[in-house]
Amino acid sequence: VSGFQVSTTIHPFSQPHTSFAAHPMVGTRTLAPSTEPQLRNTPSTRFKNKSILGLKATAEPYLEDIPSVSLQSDGGPLAPLPDSWAQPGVYACFDKEGDMQYVAMSRKVSESIANHLQVLPAEDFASVKMKLWEKPTRSELEETARGWIEQCIDRTGDAPPGNTKEVDIWRKKASEVARAKANVEFREGAVEEEATAEIERIISRYLAVLFIKGTRQAPQCGFSDATIHLFNQLGVDYECVDTLDEERNPGLRDAIKNFSQWPTIPQVYVGGEFMGGADVCREMAESGELQEILEEVMKAKAQPPPSFVTLPPKAVHSLMSSDASLPFIDCRTPPEWQAGRVKGAINIPAFLDGPNGRQPVRDSFVAAVKEQFPATDTRLVLGCQRAIRSKDAAAWLCAEGYSNILELDGGFSWWVADDDLPVEA
Repeated sequence: VSGFQVSTTIHPFSQPHTSFAAHPMVGTRTLAPSTEPQLRNTPSTRFKNKSILGLKATAEPYLEDIPSVSLQSDGGPLAPLPDSWAQPGVYACFDKEGDMQYVAMSRKVSESIANHLQVLPAEDFASVKMKLWEKPTRSELEETARGWIEQCIDRTGDAPPGNTKEVDIWRKKASEVARAKANVEFREGAVEEEATAEIERIISRYLAVLFIKGTRQAPQCGFSDATIHLFNQLGVDYECVDTLDEERNPGLRDAIKNFSQWPTIPQVYVGGEFMGGADVCREMAESGELQEILEEVMKAKAQPPPSFVTLPPKAVHSLMSSDASLPFIDCRTPPEWQAGRVKGAINIPAFLDGPNGRQPVRDSFVAAVKEQFPATDTRLVLGCQRAIRSKDAAAWLCAEGYSNILELDGGFSWWVADDDLPVEA
């Protein structure tokens, strides 16, 4: 498996000279179809490589002509990957905003993509485009990969970040990264009285959770070490939570014992269900029972959540006019909502502005919706400014089991473009 690394030297009287060096990359792991990322006409803000400029694109068909496949759902990476991807090819990876992050050629595209899914967060690897061959020549693969990278440079002024020296995460094996994976922690500011709620939140979000003493890199007891070793051997993605870390997980050590009705640590949860401690999990693995449970949970997680329906502004207005009780949830920030909104809209922010820019606040958004509208079959309309945040918010609610979600196409921007639709401030 190979990625191309771009290096550039600029001479005073010449165009930049670009050389491509192959780097090995391997992997194993987890898919579904959909939204179409677009290469932007402005440079990506995630990573910059301003020295790479002015390369003319090759005759290779432009990436916009190749269909995109979404790799993420609210529950995490989707699985399994299609069998048809288990062949040689070239693939381009895109982040959540649709910016190209990496281009590589692979002997088995499915394994390479599965590796990235284990290593990278959903916001950095959200979708993929690819070109597959049954028996390609090396030159066919290299020419296609080089062409796609040059197209990205020609369009944005930047090489894909993963194809530069500065960003090496795309060329790492999942096994290397897993060893350095950080613990899952309670939400910032959580207090001891919220320990049980934090346990419920964590075990509902992750496939497998190990409540241990210490970290996976430095377990603080032999039983924790044995359980980590067991899950490494099983080859599944799992999270660790340190029961000794009172600063970050206040009250956890006692709360997890009471929650599970189990007196010792470590404790293992799979699919939100308590499995047992170190010895029980070892016996379950020896009999094959633990592997069967993990497989069932992974299959269930791969099932797509209920989908939401996107409607144009006039259709939403028509529904609201015929049903005055139909809630309209404005997902924007409070200042945006206060400046002007759909008449009758309530404000439950899905994203908030902070020191690091606008960030999702999924947990608080979902909690607020559940508090006001506990019945998951309640019909809800979601909207934001340009139908970007509202799509995320709708997906979050669908993942929580809400089955009657409508989303305003084009957001408030399209709503105010029609003089006939009511607004208020």
